[in-house]
Amino acid sequence: MNAADDEDIKLQRASTSLLSDLQALLNKALWKKPDSSGRILIHRRVREKDLDRIFTLVEPFQEDPQLLDSQLKHFIPPLVAAYLEYLQVYPRPSPKKKLIPLSHAVCRILNLFCKVRGEKVIASFLNNEPRYLEPILTEFEKGEKSSMEHQVGSSQKIIPWEERYMLLLWLSHLMLAPFPLASISALQLSQDTSKQVGMDLPPELPGVALRVLPICVKYLESATKERNASGALLIRLSVRPDMRKIGLLDALVQWALAFFNTTSEKLFEIHQCLGVLSFLSGLVASATNQEIGPFLPHIYKSCQQIINQNALIPVKSSAVARKLVIKTLRNIVVHALQTFSIPNGLDIDTTLEEVIDFLLESLADGDTPVRYAASKALSVVTLKLEPAMAGEVVEAILGSLNENVYWEGSKRSLSGVNPLKWHGLTLTLAHLLYRRAPSADQLPDIINALLLALAFEQRSPTGGSIGTNVRDAACFGIWALSRRYITKDLLSVRTTSIRASHKNNEQYSVPQVLAIELLVAACLDPAGNIRRGSSAALQELIGRHPDTVLEGISLVQTVDFHAVGLRDRAMCSVAIEAAQLGQIYWDAIFEHLLEWRGVGSLDTASRISAANAIGLLSRHQQFEAVAGMVDKMCQQLKDLPLREVEERHGLVISLAFLINQSHRQSLNQILASKENQNPPLPRRTKKDLGNLTQLWTLFDTSLRLEEKAFISPALRPELTGSAICNLLGELARISFQVSGSNEVSCPPSQNMIELLNLCLGRNEESVLQTIPTAAIYLLELTRIYPEFSSDDLICSWLKYLEQESSYAGLRGSGYVIALGAVYSRLEESVANFGTTDYQTRIIQVLAFRCSNAVDIPARTVALQSLRVLLEEASGRLTGLRSPDLPQEAKNTITTALNTTLNDYTITERGDVGSLVRLEALNTTETAWTTGLLKGSEGENQLHAAVLRLSVEKLDKVRARAAHCLESGNQEHFERAIIGVTDGVSSYAYFKETLKIFNPSSPEWLKWAIVEGYISSAGMGSESVVQNSRMALVDTIDKLPVDVTPNDARHGCSLLDATNILLELIKWNLANDRILIPLLEVIAFLFDAQILQRLVGTSFSFRSLLSLVQKSHYKSTNIHKLHIALEVYRGLAEVDATRTDVISKVASMLLHPFPKIRISAAETLWIITENEDLKLRDWSQPPKNLKVIVEDIKKGNGVAQQCEISEPIFYR
Repeated sequence: MNAADDEDIKLQRASTSLLSDLQALLNKALWKKPDSSGRILIHRRVREKDLDRIFTLVEPFQEDPQLLDSQLKHFIPPLVAAYLEYLQVYPRPSPKKKLIPLSHAVCRILNLFCKVRGEKVIASFLNNEPRYLEPILTEFEKGEKSSMEHQVGSSQKIIPWEERYMLLLWLSHLMLAPFPLASISALQLSQDTSKQVGMDLPPELPGVALRVLPICVKYLESATKERNASGALLIRLSVRPDMRKIGLLDALVQWALAFFNTTSEKLFEIHQCLGVLSFLSGLVASATNQEIGPFLPHIYKSCQQIINQNALIPVKSSAVARKLVIKTLRNIVVHALQTFSIPNGLDIDTTLEEVIDFLLESLADGDTPVRYAASKALSVVTLKLEPAMAGEVVEAILGSLNENVYWEGSKRSLSGVNPLKWHGLTLTLAHLLYRRAPSADQLPDIINALLLALAFEQRSPTGGSIGTNVRDAACFGIWALSRRYITKDLLSVRTTSIRASHKNNEQYSVPQVLAIELLVAACLDPAGNIRRGSSAALQELIGRHPDTVLEGISLVQTVDFHAVGLRDRAMCSVAIEAAQLGQIYWDAIFEHLLEWRGVGSLDTASRISAANAIGLLSRHQQFEAVAGMVDKMCQQLKDLPLREVEERHGLVISLAFLINQSHRQSLNQILASKENQNPPLPRRTKKDLGNLTQLWTLFDTSLRLEEKAFISPALRPELTGSAICNLLGELARISFQVSGSNEVSCPPSQNMIELLNLCLGRNEESVLQTIPTAAIYLLELTRIYPEFSSDDLICSWLKYLEQESSYAGLRGSGYVIALGAVYSRLEESVANFGTTDYQTRIIQVLAFRCSNAVDIPARTVALQSLRVLLEEASGRLTGLRSPDLPQEAKNTITTALNTTLNDYTITERGDVGSLVRLEALNTTETAWTTGLLKGSEGENQLHAAVLRLSVEKLDKVRARAAHCLESGNQEHFERAIIGVTDGVSSYAYFKETLKIFNPSSPEWLKWAIVEGYISSAGMGSESVVQNSRMALVDTIDKLPVDVTPNDARHGCSLLDATNILLELIKWNLANDRILIPLLEVIAFLFDAQILQRLVGTSFSFRSLLSLVQKSHYKSTNIHKLHIALEVYRGLAEVDATRTDVISKVASMLLHPFPKIRISAAETLWIITENEDLKLRDWSQPPKNLKVIVEDIKKGNGVAQQCEISEPIFYR
């Protein structure tokens, strides 16, 4: 849940707009505009597009359906009214493509609302007037008849399952009519219906009942929601007083019981079994003791058969069936306990014992819905028992929770317990607490179990997390405990009797202990629903039991339900604010950050967040407390097995973050001015930092790792590399800081260079980010301690990168980044080859690795290194003098950037050169921000390259270049990025970029913008091509055709722009990357009648014709040949080139490629309108077409001297 923002917050903010749009769309889809008389009629069909939009607007509310409640009264009644009005429409509209009949559409929308908000809520809005019972039942029967006939081409006439479901739901709602059904339809003989449904019905039944019964029996076998709706309809029908009086209820129950009695002889389809079982379950739940009492023993016997008989194992294997059996048994027990006269054949004591045993077993069921049903059933049954017996049930649950739990002091191990059973047991406790079933004497054991469940965690064999549902149930349990029990009950519980509570918390009250545990879960739990559930429980605890929790109101305001939605924010912001409210909260958060919810988290991002939180926790503590934090982490690191790579990663990086925070606080004056801390942070003296340097000894003890820890894939070396490199860098930084003072510090580890080089051998991004700090400060330490040699270190890095083996892939990426980081630090080194030689070699190595001699990944890393070099040089030189680089270094870096900004390498993966261009743009932006490349040779080319990329066809490159231009230092770049806010693919953006094409712009700038623009206008995505071409046409339309030198308004003209296009063709005849989109743009300009405006000017159309012929001479690129023919079509409209164009296109009628011959024939027909061209098959071999082509040439008057297959070049 580390998204940019909480989805539910976004939904709440957008709900008003979404609901308003939904209301408008429903009105538009359902109703026509008022006619002249003011009457509003319904649409007979709904567009599929409108229906999809309605679904898109409603589906987001599945997470927060209560947001719909205020508007349901405006949504559902109009839908119901529209459907009822549609029932009166005759004849029904015929099927039509992409249109849906209104009845289908309305029911699909209602079904969507049922899915989002629940069918009980939606059913309450359905019209319950009895007069609609007949038309709705008739509509259902018509749909059934249409489905059976299978009419050809009438798929839209067949009633879809959504409509059947809604109509069944509606019919069950209408069955609540308060008068006998015989008053609606007369009594009729039921003999035929009895045979049809296979049950013994009463001799006479109302006609409506006879029509409904076959429908219900049929759809009880359905695999969709129709099964539940038909079951509800059958129950509503059977429990009506008039139907019970006739004997329908008895007949239906006997039929259902007989179904399971005969199943042992003949196995039925599973969905049919589920349908009958759902009917029995709903009947027992809905009927009263008087109505269902005589049948309870028989229904109980059927449930026992499903549980115990081997013949019914297929039914028992269904989770839905087990859930229905549990609900049935629950209601049977409730009926038996509530009645004064126990039904014959039902022993209440035996029944209770068997049902409770079965429910306790079902708490460990493998399916979550079954466990939910069992836990709720057990709590309901327990609530109906005598207090003594209810206490025994609670004790049994608590006893099950203590099975296979092993204790070591206050620490417990849950590795041996069944997580599914724990979920069911914890959920049962929560339901019992919600109903206030347990007595206050049992609260100590219950609270102990809830605290254990709140921190429940197991790891699967594959390393995944198990136990989220247990913790979720514990949150519900603590919430129910806080809500249902008074403060006196909670305060009467002694904390010492709660073994799961930490020994440091024995002095606090139970509400305070619960608040601490909930705070930890709300801030640190890896699951978002647990964090929010804990926040809700904490709010309930503090609200219901005031003045029992330290800083309770402030704590609730800090641990807000929405604030803990994102884990990083919960750990690094909410937890830190809560820790400042009291030392007890600080201790609890820090302690649990060192466990599985912190440094032991499964994912790397969470461990980094935990490490950051540990560093932030140390901010407001005195150094003695910080030293205690360090000692505790070091001891945990010492006791950690070597195979625990993830937890070691978390602990080591936590130490690095803590050291970093102490280093920042040592610069107390700078921090005070920047952060305005109130109260001010404790200052860290150099003595304190000197004490932290004792951590160097870890590399000789706990962190003395073998080389395989950095190279073996099984040991996840990227985690070890990033953590060790991070710690090395932070320790080296404070050692360097302390070295200039008189404070005592521990010397660095003798194997620090070896460890650094092992880290440099990794190429993961997480490791590369930590290398600059480590490389810089370890280099500084090598100058302070004589046992190390900085010359050997730099030479070894350079020697490795100068080997050809490092050119492939990402090899040596760490060394590349390290060299870029230490470049600015070499000015003070006393090297054998001189400072200039080292820096020159570094620049040369990095520049070489930006060329085509190395692989694409190596080029991107080299550019990252150059960016680090510029950043470090700027920061380093700013403190010494005005930042600057040697002129030779400037020129080399600028050349490398120009090379990479023009990298268009194409492989089987596509345009992989775009990765290099993107990284080059990042480095260029850094160079412009720091100003270190000012005055370099090729500076204009660098600006031109970025401007070209800001209008190229790839969206990601264009967007990145547009933002990079913000760092430019020339006015035209500022004008070019005005449209960025509207999107770099918009018409406004392209229109704005073309403003650079003005008289004041230099030629190199015009060439750059044209070269980039044609790639977007010629070969971009559809939207980019449309917007860029529209902007191009609008801009060119405003240009004069030509201007004279004496014109006072001397500026750009259409002739100037076209001459640039002509020059681009001339210089890129062999470069298809530029040539093909350029020909596309020229063909478009001809189609737009723009280039025709140049007729009569000095523009040479013959030169254009010659260049186009050269561009596809002996070419096998079919795309290029097609585009050339499109250009020829435009040139044929110019008198100066028409004859030559006809000759050239006619010669292409004999081209070796059939598609080109066909395209040439089409082009020639457009030019000459020669009807003979349409009568020929141009896919025949060229030898068969030679005579035909000769005749066509003669018919078009093409001179013999022009009839050559070679292109005609004009100079």
